[in-house]
Amino acid sequence: MSTPVDNSLTNLKASTGQIIAIISAAWQIPPGPSHLALGKQVATLVADVVKEYGSGDGPLPNLIISCSKELLRVRNMVPKVWPDWHSIGCDDPRILRHAWYPTALTWKALGDPTFNLPIAAPPSTGPIPVNLPSPAIPAGNVASPSTNPIPESWDKGKGKAIFPDPV
Repeated sequence: MSTPVDNSLTNLKASTGQIIAIISAAWQIPPGPSHLALGKQVATLVADVVKEYGSGDGPLPNLIISCSKELLRVRNMVPKVWPDWHSIGCDDPRILRHAWYPTALTWKALGDPTFNLPIAAPPSTGPIPVNLPSPAIPAGNVASPSTNPIPESWDKGKGKAIFPDPV
């Protein structure tokens, strides 16, 4: 049987679950305009959660606070940038400096680790070594030794001749 606290947190848990799904999807796709759309979806969900649960001493998962900090960071940036999805997580150090930190402590006291999304390492942006076979060189493009005899002189420049050394 559910307790009143469990019932009151149902919407919070559902919204937090949607946010985790969006962040997990954003980790899988390359950065681009789709990340701005995902940021808007997360911003709407975070705003709804904050409106319903953000006032008072109610619990808020660290993830909600972390999302809030990241969305505030990128909100007024010019040129427009997408959120750094890899910096959002339950162990985000920015949570400690947030005004809602006490609500995160309340959430932690509930002992529900379901929404503890750890900060993920961003994908490598450096070169990825790939061992590919050497391309085949067509036989007509391969240099071969010349079969022509060395001429007595080669013309170089205007009217200048170079004579080979006698052997």
